[in-house]
Order: sequence, then C-alpha cells, then structure tokens
Amino acid sequence: MKYVAAFDVGGTTIKSILVDENLTVVSTSITATPSGDITGVKTVEEINTVVANFSAHVEISAVGLVVPGALDEVNGRSRWSGNLHWRDLPIRDLVSARTHLPVAFGHDVRAGGLAELRAGAAQGYTQAIFIPIGTGIAAALIIDGAIRAVDGFAGEIGHLNVGAPYDCVCGRTGCLEAVASALAISKAYERLTGEKGVEAAEVLTLVVAGNSAAKKIWDEATLALSKTCEMLITILSPEIIIFGGGVSQAGSLLIDPIRNNLEETLTFQRLPELKIAEFGTQAGAIGCAMMAFDLIGVKYQ
Repeated sequence: MKYVAAFDVGGTTIKSILVDENLTVVSTSITATPSGDITGVKTVEEINTVVANFSAHVEISAVGLVVPGALDEVNGRSRWSGNLHWRDLPIRDLVSARTHLPVAFGHDVRAGGLAELRAGAAQGYTQAIFIPIGTGIAAALIIDGAIRAVDGFAGEIGHLNVGAPYDCVCGRTGCLEAVASALAISKAYERLTGEKGVEAAEVLTLVVAGNSAAKKIWDEATLALSKTCEMLITILSPEIIIFGGGVSQAGSLLIDPIRNNLEETLTFQRLPELKIAEFGTQAGAIGCAMMAFDLIGVKYQ
C-alpha cells in the first residue's frame, strides 16, 4: 500500500490529508497559513512538519500541493497568489527540496474540480463548473469532459466585476471575491455592525436567526454569485454548477437564492443543475492526492 500527503494551501488555512491508494483518508491536519510569508519559507516549513508527522506512521511516496492564484503549473511556480502574497515563487521546488519527495503541483480549485469530476458531483457530466467559495473565489472549468487551465490563467472568476463597491486584493474595485468570499462576508459584517472577528459561518447562523444586517450581507453575496453564474451560463452553458468551500456548507441557503435569481434573469439560456460538492471542503485536498498518485503512476485500487 502506498501513501501520499496532500496539501491544500489557502489564504487562511492549510488543509492536509494523508491518503492511501484506495483514496481513504488516513489522517488529517488543519493549520493556519503563515501570514505575510512572501518568500514561502514559513509555509514550506509548515508543510515539512506535517509530512514528518504523517511519516511517523507510514512511508510517504509523494506530496501533492495545490495553491490559489495564477500559476505556471508546468514549472511549479506561483505567478501571483493574492491572498498568499506570492509573486513568481518556485513553490513546488521549494517543497520538494525540503521534504525530499516528488511533488505534484496545481491549482487548488482545479484540484477540487478533478475530485468532483472523477468521483463526485460532476461524474457523468461533460460540461460543468466547480466553484469553491472560501477566502477567495475561483472556478474549475470542465469543458468536453476535461478541466481547462489555459496555461494556468483560466477560471479566476473571483475577479469578474459584479459592481460591488469594495476593494479587492487584485487592486481593483467591484470584484466578486470582494463581496461574496468568506473573508468578504466577514469584513462586510464588521463594516456594517462594528463587530470584529465574526466569521462567515457565524454570519450565516445570524441569517437563519433573522438578523437584518447578516441578511443584507448574505443577499448581496448571493446576488453577486448569481450575476457571475449568469455570465458563465451565457458563455459556457454548463450542465451543472457545483459549489464547494466553506461557504457551500450553507446548502440550500446558498443554492436557493442563486437559483431564484437565475430563474428571474435568464431568458434563452439553459438553467443548469446547481449542487453542493460531494467532497465538501476536502475537495481540493482529495483532488490533490489524486494528482500525487498520478505523478508516481499509482492507479486507485
């Protein structure tokens, strides 16, 4: 039995899993992503520590590493990862040198799309879009049964202008990510109420409880997501749109307003199925593990 360690590095946390070749998750770890780590050194050390902990139980054959942003996946570089503050960083080679293991490198969202395509909610579809909503927002575009990366630049829907009056990490104003990401929802609640440290999950709880400020923020976020979905539907006509990431745990509270908005605005376009990812918040890490097994030529048992 072979094992790989998969790391989904996000703007807030690093989700790590130890996986066997049956794709069974043997162990998990969630740690805070080092802040202000422009050289990647602290992140690499965090990954190496987790690899060492996992290695105390089994022999690890490879590492999977996925990160957000615009990537050069062939050469293992982060061209730009706004929430990580990385620019032109050879992160794959840094991790490989520190762990002394082969590293499969890719985009966090496309990895999640891979998991959903091979074994999750996108199975059986040839035209699909996977949208995880976390600290940032991007999309995996599944076209004709394959995930399209277009040299690592495709799918950065978080930076579509939806008319929101908020500044984004990319330097522009109006981006989807600045109004509908988990971080944006938390910031909006602080801006509206003055209360600091209220996370998106807590805002959702307040929505359910009927809190007017939380409802205003949630309506604004789901409307922005609806506008983005309308653009994607008009251009790509997906059969299904799958939502993942922490915010997707809202379930029908996320899906229903988006569907309602689309039913009001779409005219000739096909309304796709709207679903929550089967792998939930672990989609990126599971897809990352699949990439690591692909790298060493192991087929799932």
